[in-house]
Amino acid sequence: MQSYELFIIFAKNKWVMYVYNLTVVISNEVFPQWQEWLQNVYLPTINTNKTIERVRVFKVLNVPEKHYAIHHETTSPAQLLHFIEHTIPKLLQQSAETFGEKVLFWGTQLKEVKSEE
Repeated sequence: MQSYELFIIFAKNKWVMYVYNLTVVISNEVFPQWQEWLQNVYLPTINTNKTIERVRVFKVLNVPEKHYAIHHETTSPAQLLHFIEHTIPKLLQQSAETFGEKVLFWGTQLKEVKSEE
């Protein structure tokens, strides 16, 4: 089998990605502290969890306030559900205790749509 044939087989059987999008609205008043918490607490917790394969943080550009979208990506819907039920509540509780209502979160579960769907 040629290498290009292997690539075609891989491309046809590409894993579907499941994403938990966590949108965050941060008050200017606590923004530096939130950035520190994100880097020193939130992301290390996610990275040691092992149910999430990739985490990406995006700044939302079409709003004047500080909005961020955190994408938690995995190929397993079961792992995503476990993450949402067990890891996220602890982190959101910690954020609420640290920042109160100056940092607000809401989550959305997403599934990548393949061109055949």
